[in-house]
Amino acid sequence: MKKVVTAFDLLASVVEMSGLAGNKLENVYRTGAGFLFKFAGGYISATKYRISLTSVIPEKTHEGAETLRGLFRDDRLAEVAMPRFDRIAELVFGSGKIIVELLEPFNMVAVRDGKVVWLLHSYRGKDRVISPGAMYAYPPAVFVDVLKADVDELQKAIDPGDLRRSLIRRLGTGPELADELIARAGTSPRAIAEEFKALVEKVRLGKIEPTVCVKDGVPITVMPIKPLSLKCDEYKQFNAFWEALDFYFAPMELESAAIQTTQELAQRRKRLEASIRELENKIPEYREEAARLKTLAHKLLMYKLEIEEALKGMETSIRVVNVDATRIKIELPEGEQVELRKGVPIGKQISQLFDEAKELEEKAQKAAQVLEKLKKDLSKLDEEQRRAEEKLKSSVKIAPKKSWFEKFHWTVTTGRKPVIGGRDASQNEVVVKKYLKEHYLFFHADIPGASAVVAPPSEDPLELLQIAQFAAAYSKAWKIGIHAVDVYYVKGVQVTKQPPSGQYLARGSFMIYGKREYVRNVRLELAVGCRKDGEAYRVVAAPPKSAHLLAEKYVVVTPGNKEKGKLGKELAQEWGGCAVEDVVAALPGPSRVSEEGRGSPLPWDEVERIFATW
Repeated sequence: MKKVVTAFDLLASVVEMSGLAGNKLENVYRTGAGFLFKFAGGYISATKYRISLTSVIPEKTHEGAETLRGLFRDDRLAEVAMPRFDRIAELVFGSGKIIVELLEPFNMVAVRDGKVVWLLHSYRGKDRVISPGAMYAYPPAVFVDVLKADVDELQKAIDPGDLRRSLIRRLGTGPELADELIARAGTSPRAIAEEFKALVEKVRLGKIEPTVCVKDGVPITVMPIKPLSLKCDEYKQFNAFWEALDFYFAPMELESAAIQTTQELAQRRKRLEASIRELENKIPEYREEAARLKTLAHKLLMYKLEIEEALKGMETSIRVVNVDATRIKIELPEGEQVELRKGVPIGKQISQLFDEAKELEEKAQKAAQVLEKLKKDLSKLDEEQRRAEEKLKSSVKIAPKKSWFEKFHWTVTTGRKPVIGGRDASQNEVVVKKYLKEHYLFFHADIPGASAVVAPPSEDPLELLQIAQFAAAYSKAWKIGIHAVDVYYVKGVQVTKQPPSGQYLARGSFMIYGKREYVRNVRLELAVGCRKDGEAYRVVAAPPKSAHLLAEKYVVVTPGNKEKGKLGKELAQEWGGCAVEDVVAALPGPSRVSEEGRGSPLPWDEVERIFATW
């Protein structure tokens, strides 16, 4: 059963992750199994099993990820690279890169100007040293690199007399891909080399068939191609390789996280089980010894007079075997030999035997009571561990697959008109350059520092008010506590990035020519809510009048004095499912809740159809 991605798998994953290039890194989290990187366009999971896009969002924390977040947060991902055909991937940013080594031991290293500025584990081996402040060095290359080598070089590395071994040891295919290449190309080194190069090129171009092989109901491997060398009961196929990786590795990552989460409980369990085993052994020992002492005491009591006479030198059925300074050994008529203390009356010794037997019986009884309590404690601990594991499993969320408009502020009006707005100056540029058509409308709060909001044309005053409310909410007016602001709108043809001669326009700024239409005294209020689509939860924002079209549960907020981080956490806990950080991102600033509501949201595919008309 595969426990980590191969270099071939990683190549396919790197190609998919490259689709996030240009996106900002919004946050970095620590999870029970590794790290989670949140980009504007999706998530990347990095664990000892894989690095890939993911929609599985496990329980996460900022603890342990603070330095990485401080180093790269808000940086744009320039590229995702695979420096050679090995289990090493790089997230490259403008300021540096994060190198993920899926080797043994699993490691992550942040590098700036070639130097290590953060790492998961220090490493010192005969091949290299990885430590803070040192220049980063890759592990020594031990394979011919299929990413750079041509077919002739690959063919030379393949031993005709030992095909499988040479593929694994000289080309780094691993056993799985080696068997697959032989199954596809036969035993000709040239044919194998050509097939290897062809498969790599297909993966580089994204021409893949993501497949999980299932045997006896258990997934045993995942590959970016449908394997011919494996006999599977079922071939589960996926639209994207990261989806197959989620299906295959998420249960392993969850189990790893559960072990981390319940480590203390496991230690307590181990101690309890040791105590239970000790008592289970001691109790019968106590009882057996108590029974032996009582039996002996009864025998000595039965022969008490004869023993006393024998000790005086008289002839009896009791034979004195040996006498020393402190002990007298006698033999009873049955042949059993017993040691008595010299100078202590036999009656007192019999009484002491009964007392010792009684003490042992009491010990056994107390031990049995303790054993029963320990078993109850163990049962409670099992239940506590089960609840902890269930809590961990229930905390796992499925991140929805992002539609193109979700990287912006977006909403839908009551008339089913799509609306988008920039989240920052850079997005304002994109919204205007790419999505503002000449006959579309451009909305902007009449205050510096606001979202550039774009929507299809409309003459309905109620719709214009809703779009204006959306534009007003995501403006500086909210942050400074203004409760109403004017919003202007113009046609797309009136908006340009060309400044008058001799002037300069800052990033995210535009020139407006011609007459502006105004919506006066727009009240700053926004509905923020949560919706569930299948297993995925989404946070949505809308003008209050159209909130019911997008959210199952929502609140209407206005500028207030509660920090959006605190309010976002409260709302996420109350709603359940929607991520705290997504709720916080939807809130325009410090707020207060003015009302609560419930809706019957449009199906997500219908929302996508509305935006498909753009």
